[in-house]
Amino acid sequence: MLPTRGDRSGTVSADNLKPTLLADRAAYALGLRADRKLRDDCQEYGGFRRLIEALDTDWPDSEPSSILRFLGRLHGESDGAMRDLRDRIAREVKPNEMVAFRVRPTFPFELPIAQALWRRTLETECGGGGAQCCCCGAHGPVLRILPSQVSLASYSCPVSSFNGTAFNSFGRKQTANSPLCFGCASSGTLVLQHLLKSERHCRVLARDKSLGAGKSPLRNQWAVFWLKEQPPEIFDDAPLDVEALFSAPLGTDSADGSPKPPADPAQFGRLYGLPFSASARALRLDQNRFYVAVLSPNKSRLVMREWIDVSAAHVVETLGIYDAARTIRTADGADEWRPEIPLMLAALKPWKSRSAFTDANLVRSLLSTAYKGVPPPIKLLEAAVLQFRIPDRAKDRHEEDELRERRQTLAAAIKFVITYGKREAILLQTLDKTSRSGAYLCGRLLAILEEAQGRASRWRVQATLVDRYYGGAATSPAATFSVLINQSTKSHMAKVRKMGAGYQELEQSLEEVLASIDDNGGFPPSLTLYQQGEFALGFYHQRADFRAARPFARQTPPAQATLPKEQTT
Repeated sequence: MLPTRGDRSGTVSADNLKPTLLADRAAYALGLRADRKLRDDCQEYGGFRRLIEALDTDWPDSEPSSILRFLGRLHGESDGAMRDLRDRIAREVKPNEMVAFRVRPTFPFELPIAQALWRRTLETECGGGGAQCCCCGAHGPVLRILPSQVSLASYSCPVSSFNGTAFNSFGRKQTANSPLCFGCASSGTLVLQHLLKSERHCRVLARDKSLGAGKSPLRNQWAVFWLKEQPPEIFDDAPLDVEALFSAPLGTDSADGSPKPPADPAQFGRLYGLPFSASARALRLDQNRFYVAVLSPNKSRLVMREWIDVSAAHVVETLGIYDAARTIRTADGADEWRPEIPLMLAALKPWKSRSAFTDANLVRSLLSTAYKGVPPPIKLLEAAVLQFRIPDRAKDRHEEDELRERRQTLAAAIKFVITYGKREAILLQTLDKTSRSGAYLCGRLLAILEEAQGRASRWRVQATLVDRYYGGAATSPAATFSVLINQSTKSHMAKVRKMGAGYQELEQSLEEVLASIDDNGGFPPSLTLYQQGEFALGFYHQRADFRAARPFARQTPPAQATLPKEQTT
């Protein structure tokens, strides 16, 4: 493994030289300056040579001596071969690029003796006296500063940092506040780096794609997860990957940015049935643990936003409730939609915004809901209801698809908060014609009136009544629907009847909903935030039900559709 050190910072000086063993940036390893000239009198190169010279006395082989002789010739001799090599280095190598030396097929820093010498060097330079390691509990030498860092996005961050007086306690400075021995600090950093680079164990929750001054590294959030013990594979009809199913709420975007296919919904049914299956004892879910850490990079340290440590059996139970609450029919009524936490967060931003969602507490709350069973935060309902009422307009079919996915994600987020842990989590996955909620019925009514307007105009209307009246209907139904019903009855329904565009179906739906509203006490004068969420669900479900019944909604490809394209809001 390439030797590295994470304590290199600040301006290079005689007292602040941090070379690495036999492999380093060209400025250290070759003395290559910013002007592309090789200098043997620069401080970085001098420190690199002195480290090799110090190790050469303990090295039984001749490899360090051979490297030192080569460096001497590179900077001293002026024969043709070395002059050509110096010119090539100046043309092709940059001062910050890594350079390693090799005498035989194996790199010298890969040998056990080199690694042992490098460890002793780091322990000496980074040591901070004796104390009890807060990780393994052993008493012995601990580190004053950590010799390695974690790379996350474009940042290199120490996993522990106490570089300000505000972080000191009881007179202890730097890492003495949480002492770590060299073994724990090194292995912990390496394991964390492995998890962050793993396609299996890392997911991107939020990524800030804004430019300029608006870009903030703390808006980026990564989640790493793992099981304490890998359970045995269960084979019924197909293998069941418990760890992968546990990570479903975290999304499908891996560390390298490539999306992974979501889990098969049928697998979730098998997962939720595990505690009652014959395989439960072999899995030992009650003895296993599931861990999740949410991390954000910063210029000076790695920030942990959330830490979750729960039993695997509890995760199976909470994920079943979580999954039922987030599931909803798609906007075309064709399939089921299960948005993950990153999709919910992305939908809460204004459409086409490139910045990441900034409320880190909301991310923590959603993770606690998924893995601990904590009720969903009311902030999610508030933000989703606000974005749902905004009439975004699409310019082409691609944007229509984006908006449709966005709106079905917002509807799922609203349902998630309203129905979590309730019987309605199953009932409201699709249109519930038995509901007697006044707010839900008013939402259905608005979708029916929109359908009447669309059929009457053959979907060739620039601004639908939903664009103009959704906000008023969702907050003050009594004052808004009297105008809308009068307009629909006199204009839209009459045209639908003349055109033969399904008048009887619409008339029946309209009468049933109006009768239910009357039985429920009439139109509510105003709706609370919770009721506005019910209104949004009624509107979404009724609209999806209409779309599912259209023959061209699923059977005709978009490019070959012969009927007028419906208006997307």
